[in-house]
Amino acid sequence: MQPSSFFLISGVLVAAAGAQNAEERIGCTAIAVDGAATEDGSAFAGMNADSGDADYRLTFVPPRQHIGGERPIFTFNLSYPRWVGFGRGEFFHPKAGHALSEPVGHIPEAKSTFGYYEATEPLMNDQGLGFGESSCAAMLVNKFPGDVKDTRDVPVGLLDTVTMMQLALERCITARCGVELMGELAETYGFVPTPGEPSLGSVRGQGAWDDAGEAYTLADAKGEAWVFHVLGGVSGITKSVWVAQKVPKGHFALVANEFIIGELPSEPNEEFLFNREIFQAAKVAGLWDGVGPLHFSRTFAPEAMAFESPAGTTPIPLYAALRRWGLMNLAAPSLQLPFKSSNDEYPFSVRPDKVLSHRDVMGFLRYQYEGTEFDMTKGILAGPFGTPFRLEGGPRSGQVPRGIAITRTLYSIIAHTGPKRQLAWFAMDTPTTSVYVPLYSRSRAVSSAYATGHSSSFSRDSASWAFNFVSNFMQLNYRDMSKQDVYPAIESWQDTIDEERKTAEGSDAEAFDAWQAGVQEKVVASWWNMSDYLIMKYNDGRVNVPKVGRSPGYPQWYADMVGFGNDVHPVWVQPAPQPPASLISEIDGGYVAPSFQLPLLWDPRSSTWAYAPLPAAGAGGDTTELASPLPGPASDSVPFAAAALSTLAALLAGVLVGRGFERRALRSAAGAGEYLL
Repeated sequence: MQPSSFFLISGVLVAAAGAQNAEERIGCTAIAVDGAATEDGSAFAGMNADSGDADYRLTFVPPRQHIGGERPIFTFNLSYPRWVGFGRGEFFHPKAGHALSEPVGHIPEAKSTFGYYEATEPLMNDQGLGFGESSCAAMLVNKFPGDVKDTRDVPVGLLDTVTMMQLALERCITARCGVELMGELAETYGFVPTPGEPSLGSVRGQGAWDDAGEAYTLADAKGEAWVFHVLGGVSGITKSVWVAQKVPKGHFALVANEFIIGELPSEPNEEFLFNREIFQAAKVAGLWDGVGPLHFSRTFAPEAMAFESPAGTTPIPLYAALRRWGLMNLAAPSLQLPFKSSNDEYPFSVRPDKVLSHRDVMGFLRYQYEGTEFDMTKGILAGPFGTPFRLEGGPRSGQVPRGIAITRTLYSIIAHTGPKRQLAWFAMDTPTTSVYVPLYSRSRAVSSAYATGHSSSFSRDSASWAFNFVSNFMQLNYRDMSKQDVYPAIESWQDTIDEERKTAEGSDAEAFDAWQAGVQEKVVASWWNMSDYLIMKYNDGRVNVPKVGRSPGYPQWYADMVGFGNDVHPVWVQPAPQPPASLISEIDGGYVAPSFQLPLLWDPRSSTWAYAPLPAAGAGGDTTELASPLPGPASDSVPFAAAALSTLAALLAGVLVGRGFERRALRSAAGAGEYLL
């Protein structure tokens, strides 16, 4: 592999900024689909729940009748056990060593509450209202109840991320009711994020908080879908700022850890809902000058291109932008949306090219950018057998592509709800290597395997460990295990479940509950059988079926890239932006050359980026962003002197581009609230 000059320069200029995302604990991706975009008129809302250590156990919280009184409010840090107490089902009753959860406050109780499925977070209620969630960076964050160390002059928030979802599912049937209720509650009691998630960062010298705001997606049995944003408030104005936007008819929207709602009308209407103090709050907080329409995301979220979290580290705008570009183009390829580095350059939603089924939406949440220049199964970090999963972060500044599904995805949930049926599809662990099982709103059936387990104790009684084991074992030879064994088994199970539910939907309650729980049990049993089979088949790096002892060997392209040969010394390689021309035809699944310009060199002094040069041909994006051509495919042999000259040329180009960006930044109004291209 020949050295890529601009990669090496990046290592020199920003190495001191520190590791990025190595300890990332959250980072969910949420989706919302209007019913007019789907085959059966159902709306969809859902998420991939990404966390490093949360309690993923699945249960059903029963409906209840209440005789007045107050509802206790808790904060949820989501670790195992996520809540201990009475009144929410036997699942939560205290066990040996578990202390009762203590409330942080109370609000008036409703006369009756609906039942709902819950894992790490609430999922869907017995009326067909379903949720997705994605934490977002925000300019405002409230104090937590009882936090005497926080001396800021900001409101105290009582209701956290999970509590807001619980209250909406307990009290609402429709998505509109859900966003209106959460907005009212946020104004009355104040919102706070999940304890332990928000972290202080900086954007152009101003404080901002990562994971301090929340974006929720909601879908209901009417086939309607909404997106809701909430964050902290401004003392004397409002306890929390919130906004909601209805997903346009026939559209698909997604949230990837950054707010997506844009310009607001002067008053709430049928498509936009928000607190009326939002404009005053933005002015008093110094976030908006009152000129022109208020753009919610650009006002209440830190500028992604310049947000350092924590201060002094390199911003990672591609963490969100890549997911939004990837899924929008997957849903609507005819739009040919160019890659943009800043999340707020993408539309709120897109109209899919075809009507979507639940299987299409499952595919969205399993997506790894296959067939694009960001294909997670390609490149040296994918290894010789093309795993789409990456370790997060590194010892120095840098980032890997952020997949839609990642290794620490605890589960995936899709609320599939409309006039014909209301159910949630639930995949334990990362959905790319898991099976979605149905959870109908008419049922409460959850098998013990899905209600059992936690991350610090391996158990064959747990569905999570079955799927985790298979997914992790696949890293030995992802290409063969996925194509020959796991992916076909997933599709077979999804086909079987779809066929069986046609009959099951017409059965009585008892038979239906038995079927739903039975599907869960059979899927888990089959996955444990799969794990045993994979251990045997791929033991010792061999492939032992149909004949024992066959060695797959390294693929030719990989062997050539790393210089595999007769020298038995350890092999060392250097980065290159493209594979050697002689090997392109040998790469499994083909190769897509880079065509989009990416931010490469971060200058913390001016808070500006220099960009990687675009390829000379087939480039995407604006031609005004062009610095100089990318080198073509690496030759099989490049003299050291040529590489050194290339490095020097790229360094000079990077400096010139960076200084140009800096001059443009100084010419912009106050240099804040805008990203540079």
